[in-house]
Amino acid sequence: MYTFRFLSISALILMICVLQALPQSAVAGAVNGKVVDPQGAVVPNAVVTITNIETNSATTVTTTSVGEYKVNNLNPGTYSVQTSVSGFASAKANVVVEVGKSTTLDLSLTLSSATALVEVTAEAPVVNTNDNANATNIDQTQISELPINGRRASDFARLTPGVNPEGDFGLNSFRGLSSLLNNHTLDGTDNNNTFFSEERGRTRIQYSVSQAAVREFQVNSTNFSAEYGRAAGGVINTVTKSGTNHFRGELFFFDRDNQWGAANPSALVPTATGPVNIKTKDKRYQFGFAVGGPIIKD
Repeated sequence: MYTFRFLSISALILMICVLQALPQSAVAGAVNGKVVDPQGAVVPNAVVTITNIETNSATTVTTTSVGEYKVNNLNPGTYSVQTSVSGFASAKANVVVEVGKSTTLDLSLTLSSATALVEVTAEAPVVNTNDNANATNIDQTQISELPINGRRASDFARLTPGVNPEGDFGLNSFRGLSSLLNNHTLDGTDNNNTFFSEERGRTRIQYSVSQAAVREFQVNSTNFSAEYGRAAGGVINTVTKSGTNHFRGELFFFDRDNQWGAANPSALVPTATGPVNIKTKDKRYQFGFAVGGPIIKD
């Protein structure tokens, strides 16, 4: 009886820890760094405030005894990071938070007569020093502007190292392994087809989420965290868009018509007067709209 209770309590604690850990990397990002003075010495107990520019959601933390700080569970987006210490001018920086990644941002204080403003670009660092995962993020710009046939955002996973198409049906193979060994998540939830072990919607149109609704996704090829699990191949972790303080929308129409292209010279059919080149009809129309905004501002 006592053994059963111990195992039950242990399992419950483990489930709670897992649920708390998942949002920090599966659907969110983080910012970490340190605060230093003009001489480069660390500044303990400095108040650091990180604010989502699109929603004005703010989180405040205090640096440790060695001047370090870290803010987890941040929705992907652009943030303003600011710190203020008595005797120094406020230091402020803008940084882009990506899903599944912790962005390092160090803040350097200046004398109170000056104002420090640090501009941080959105490019990911060449060397990932936070973990040993081999992961690549596909951001909103790439999803919106790169050409794609079918408007299935996860097809962009083939732009990352080690990912190749499997067959002619839109499946992705990681490191030559079967696509059935991959795992697909959507906003931290399961996005797999139970019967076929493929992405939900399979190789046809993705009925669960449109490309217009995808904010970004992360392609985890190898050495990814155990929290993703269920994958001997790779993990495609997708995050959808969320509302901001401003209403935004898009209207799209895509027309594919093979009549605009050249005929295949090998596509011939025999006739009484000799072989004739043919071109079968192939017309595809994809259209729709997307809109988002605040339910309650700030």
